[in-house]
Amino acid sequence: MSSNLVGITGFRRVPLILNILKKYLPLLITTIVAFIIWGVCYPAFMNGDSLVQYGQALMANYDDWHPPIMAILLHYVLKLGGGIGFITLIQTVMGCIGIYLLSREILGLFNISGRNYYYLPFLILLILLSPISPLPFHLMAFIKDTWVEIGFIWIAYLSLHIHHIKTTQSKKALWNLVLLITCMIFVLLVRHNAIVLLPVFMLQLYLLSNSYITTRKLKFSGIENSLLLLLVYFIISHQIYNSYHVTKTHPENQVYATECLGILVNNIENKKYLPYIYGHLTPNYATAYIPGNVAPIMWWGPVKAVDSTFDRNDSQFTAQYYNLIKHAPLSLVKVKWDGFKLMIPPRIKYHWFHPQLDSNKYGLAQNENFKNIRLNWISRTKHVLSATPFAYIFGGHLLWFILNILLLVLFFIKKLSPNVIFTTVLFIPVLYCLSYLLASTDPDFRFIYPSTLLMEVLSFSLISVLSVNKLRPKQSTTSS
Repeated sequence: MSSNLVGITGFRRVPLILNILKKYLPLLITTIVAFIIWGVCYPAFMNGDSLVQYGQALMANYDDWHPPIMAILLHYVLKLGGGIGFITLIQTVMGCIGIYLLSREILGLFNISGRNYYYLPFLILLILLSPISPLPFHLMAFIKDTWVEIGFIWIAYLSLHIHHIKTTQSKKALWNLVLLITCMIFVLLVRHNAIVLLPVFMLQLYLLSNSYITTRKLKFSGIENSLLLLLVYFIISHQIYNSYHVTKTHPENQVYATECLGILVNNIENKKYLPYIYGHLTPNYATAYIPGNVAPIMWWGPVKAVDSTFDRNDSQFTAQYYNLIKHAPLSLVKVKWDGFKLMIPPRIKYHWFHPQLDSNKYGLAQNENFKNIRLNWISRTKHVLSATPFAYIFGGHLLWFILNILLLVLFFIKKLSPNVIFTTVLFIPVLYCLSYLLASTDPDFRFIYPSTLLMEVLSFSLISVLSVNKLRPKQSTTSS
């Protein structure tokens, strides 16, 4: 009799085990895939900027040419006996899991359940990790843009997830809220131009407050989390500069100098507003100028537009730039637009990712064990991305920027989203992309890739929803 009971109990456990496998197997495989990418590309892809930050971490000597938070955190990893490979492992695992969870959350948002809910997000991740997309190489790059793109994915996921569980799992929602605020602060600290997202982040935190969920009306009560984000961000930023003696380098002045050069190239009559930089122009300044690219005014530029005595940090130069804003604002707008428009379309001869770990004095090198696999993977991806239509789908930002605008219009005006948080998520990629309209330093693909990656995940998830269940407004939740 007892043996029969054991058999029946074991039989009853089978559906439970199958349910657990269905729920967690894709997540487990996602983690395994991340480890495979990490192993093949170990320890990292690193360019000149990455190596500068690595050097600062080694010496514990920081400046703000690149926001110092990455170098500071790496310093402690090195001090504890870790290495750059530990950082990229965290990046790759968090990136892959974040993409899977975000896609799954969107499917759940539109009432997709069952096997599709668990396995379609994994399929989307595999598409983005395949040779038609540069994602694996960005995840393994120790560069600030990678931290921003992972931050965007987790901010989007946590925002939607908190809204979903807020009323039923308040304790779990609280811990997720702490993690959300942490991700927001990291993104703001990692990239100077990410500051444009501060209003969106504050709005998201307000909309996730108990006050808004209870009343669904805009009022001042419930704004505490938004103010907390603002306060904590500025306190941490201030403390980083003071505690770590960060040297201020004024990187914004390179943008000012590039824009002033462009204004003079477009109309030399503007020299009356810019006598300082005009007096330092080289004879070939016009041919050296590249819209939105700081190289011609930097010491490392291949062709110099200014002589060696030009100082972009000179107070009279910066004063003249601010004066120019008053007298020739349209000229400045044109120069900004000329630089920004080069960042959006695909550029067939311009790299979509950094395919190596540059030679360095620190002894850092990629492992030889999987060298052939890595090189073949890189070569295949470059070949695919250079071919139409993949160049326009995964090799440029234009398609995703346009789609971002269209989805914002549809979800904001037509109220297609089950909750307003989804609409605020759509503001993140478009505003971050437009931040480069304010300041462009080089039309490098990686700069806007955080926006593009977020849009790819959102778009493929919505396509999955359409393929399973017709997209339509939900009458009972449209107003939430």
